[in-house]
Amino acid sequence: MIKKPIIHIFHISDFGGHSQAALNIKEAILAKDNNAKVVNLNSFQYFYPRTEKVVDAIYKLVIKQIPSLWGKAYDHETVVKRLRPWHKVVNHICFPKLRKYIKFEKPNCFITTQAFPCGIIADYKKKHKPDIPLIAVVTDFHPHRFWVHSSVDHYVVASDEAKNTLVKEGVAEDKVSVFGIPISIKFIKSSFDSEPIEKLGLSSQRKSVLVMGGGLGIGPIEKIVRNLDQLNHDFQLIVVCGKNRFLYRKLEKIKNKIKKPLFIFSYVEYVDKIMDFSDIIITKAGGITVSEALAKRIAIIITNPIPGQEELNVDFLIRRNAIIKADGFKQINKNVASLIENSDKLRFFKKNAEENSQGNSSAKIADLIFKFIN
Repeated sequence: MIKKPIIHIFHISDFGGHSQAALNIKEAILAKDNNAKVVNLNSFQYFYPRTEKVVDAIYKLVIKQIPSLWGKAYDHETVVKRLRPWHKVVNHICFPKLRKYIKFEKPNCFITTQAFPCGIIADYKKKHKPDIPLIAVVTDFHPHRFWVHSSVDHYVVASDEAKNTLVKEGVAEDKVSVFGIPISIKFIKSSFDSEPIEKLGLSSQRKSVLVMGGGLGIGPIEKIVRNLDQLNHDFQLIVVCGKNRFLYRKLEKIKNKIKKPLFIFSYVEYVDKIMDFSDIIITKAGGITVSEALAKRIAIIITNPIPGQEELNVDFLIRRNAIIKADGFKQINKNVASLIENSDKLRFFKKNAEENSQGNSSAKIADLIFKFIN
């Protein structure tokens, strides 16, 4: 038994689903053993500090301006095959830094919540064979081919379909666990208490429609709000802008022009409590946000999924009747109106959300980690 486990979780970017998943896993590990040393590392910033911001900016530009290009390239078999040699070169360039990192940090286990650091560590393990287990945690409902490496010790995925995808790519079946996407313990336990929310001015007597665009506040959120305001139904609007300060300021400016009660939040630590208070959520299809909403038993309307990983998330969840996809503002309004008018339909989607939730995924991942290092 290791007296003080040293566990390192590699992600990319300081915001978004990959980094949030890393934080959620860290929370679960420390809940199991508060003596553990858990380090979360933005691996792209660590290995390529000069190019991180450039690559991040290009990615955001592509998914906002020409998302179809990203969709065509995402997990395309030919594209992946042609890029693999270049990935190997990029990964090998990182080996000296990773060797020093291992020497000084002495981790007992590596966890990755994104395919880029997974590839670096997997290729390093294949060549140098350090006795450090590598666990890959996939944070979408469909794993793409860049996750697949023979030296990954174990995979955690969100569904049996995701497991089958990896098995078809050559991963041994016993190396894949279906635990779900890691979310915070805050989203598992329903802590509905109307008092702190009502202090902010919200009413527990009205239906609540929550609009989110992930941690970065991506999407036509202002237009969604303006269009929802045209509905005759009685409900209040809640918007969480995340890190999008421009959106927050814009909504504050138009707040007095919106007829419905509108409550605007920036990046907050109590999204779980807001979700407890919400009946319907309109959001993008990021794996973490959707998993949180499923755990909170909310009727979920997905709009503007990013081609590639988010579209695959949507396809999977639609097959399970866990979400509604709305293309365009008219469909969003139509679905919100239908859910508010039809209490049976609202209950149906809330029930299906609950049935498709795997809220205890982070705890299961923590148990798996301790199993490997002990």
